[in-house]
Amino acid sequence: MKFLFTLATAFLLLSSIVSADVLTGTYKTEPNDEGAYLQVKFGACSNDKKLTCGKIKGSYLKNGSKNNKSKIVGQNIVWGMVDEGAGKYGNGKIWDPSDPKDDGSKKIYKSKMELKGNTLTVSGCILWICKAQNWSKVK
Repeated sequence: MKFLFTLATAFLLLSSIVSADVLTGTYKTEPNDEGAYLQVKFGACSNDKKLTCGKIKGSYLKNGSKNNKSKIVGQNIVWGMVDEGAGKYGNGKIWDPSDPKDDGSKKIYKSKMELKGNTLTVSGCILWICKAQNWSKVK
């Protein structure tokens, strides 16, 4: 019985070490050309709890007031991020709400992220062309 308890405890410890970390918290994007910005709340994806997703929590105008006319609040902006260790996430997707396709649909890019302290560097790429932003953690 003691052996089974020890074995079960070891299994639980090892499985927690191997499990992926999901990024949590709310981050503020860099302002766009008009000075508006978003707040993005990160957590586990609803369809796969091992992956990180980011949902638009709020849209704000240059003066810091809420943009009540925004239709993108509640939508995923980042999804499918895999924990690669050491604060790095990859193999995900990101949507740039300020860059719609000519037909009005969403432009979606391959994405990766890196967390250093309270700064989350988020990048999106098509082929070899990449854009990156530093998002700051909101208290």
